[in-house]
Amino acid sequence: MPSRPVVIFMTSNGVGMGHLSRQLTTILSSGNKIRPVLFSLSAALPRIMEADRNGEIPELQSDELLYEYCPSRESMWLPKTGWRRKLRTRYRSYRWHPYLRDRLAALAQEVQASAVVFDGVVPYSGLLEAREKLPKLRFIWVRRGMWQQGVPEKRLDLSQHFDLTLEPGDYAEEFDNGPTNSRRDAFRVGPISLTSVLKSTSKTAARRELGLPADGKLILLAPGSGALGSVDAMIAAVNDIVREHHPGWEIVITRQSIAKHDALTTENVHVLNDVYPLARHLHAFDVAISAAGYNAVHELLSMRVPTLLIPSTKHVTDDQLARASGLASKGLALSSTGNLTEEIERLLRATVQQELRENCAGLPRAAGGFEVADHVYSQALAGTPDTNLHSFSSPSRPLIDARTSVDRGDIKEVRITESIATRLMQQEHATEHVVQGASTLYIARRHQIADWIYERAVR
Repeated sequence: MPSRPVVIFMTSNGVGMGHLSRQLTTILSSGNKIRPVLFSLSAALPRIMEADRNGEIPELQSDELLYEYCPSRESMWLPKTGWRRKLRTRYRSYRWHPYLRDRLAALAQEVQASAVVFDGVVPYSGLLEAREKLPKLRFIWVRRGMWQQGVPEKRLDLSQHFDLTLEPGDYAEEFDNGPTNSRRDAFRVGPISLTSVLKSTSKTAARRELGLPADGKLILLAPGSGALGSVDAMIAAVNDIVREHHPGWEIVITRQSIAKHDALTTENVHVLNDVYPLARHLHAFDVAISAAGYNAVHELLSMRVPTLLIPSTKHVTDDQLARASGLASKGLALSSTGNLTEEIERLLRATVQQELRENCAGLPRAAGGFEVADHVYSQALAGTPDTNLHSFSSPSRPLIDARTSVDRGDIKEVRITESIATRLMQQEHATEHVVQGASTLYIARRHQIADWIYERAVR
């Protein structure tokens, strides 16, 4: 075993940066006790890789963090047209779970991992099958609370497949009325936020770094993944109200490369494209209007930014309505009930802003990442890398071959590369990403594993 245990931090694809940010928080909280590998199904992973490479996350202070991207079931590298596209769109898991199983198992052996930490809503079948192939490793599930009522509780029962389940604390946890409220299968830690591990910039420095006006009043608009019917509707509504009733204020909109909304371009509106991590620059803003997702709430409130929460109603699991209304009842934020004109008017009052700042000052530090890191380290020490994994055999050819063709003119095989960028995610050609310094054996295995979902992969 390496002098420091290797831990794979895995995230689901998600609709934002939340899972990745929590895992990165734990990695940054762990100091030099472990050797981390960030394995993600999210198309946002290349952005974090770029931020690391460009020195935007100096707190990492190490080149030991390895990255590997794995396409999710929703990946754009599905067949583009025809019956294969229709079949794979309807049956999203077509041969994908064994693909994920073999990807994770092969990676664990390649890096000699002794533990896997999964941050996601529901563990995939492929993940659970990989766990069976890796019996000596320890598996940890970081499972956010505040699930909506009516979500099937059997999904929570999957905790039985993990050595430890951890639930990040929530500033609104007393308002959790869903199925996670009564569970006793998870160990509760404190709230988790990048703000606990990043050095924050001053108001002047933050605005300079972000290219924003040095003077004037700025509203951060962080729309998340949907509110008021759609993200675009939320942005347009807020912009119209501010322009008509509060022309002295300027709006700053966040937009990630994986966002589904358009970037609004109009007077007194600034767009922050792919800024990550924004958490260190929150002093730049006088107030915020935000979705009520876990990460946004704990970043903004821990930094005492007066915030109006507009909960998204499109999430299947996260109870943003309960989080927003609960925090509002405690005087920690404002919560929208539909009358945006009045709510924005209230948010922009100096007395209301001061009251929200003072109330947020009494919140505990969102430093649960340090607790998670300690638990992960203990589990990793108890785990053992699997050095006797059976050889991977090439997947059999399916009777109904709906695999994605990689035949693109002169290109006849899946691209295997250690380098992957955000722009590559927009291209059509299937790409298999491998960790830095991948061995010849691992690359050969990855060619075999690709046969699960790609046609004419190298054999």
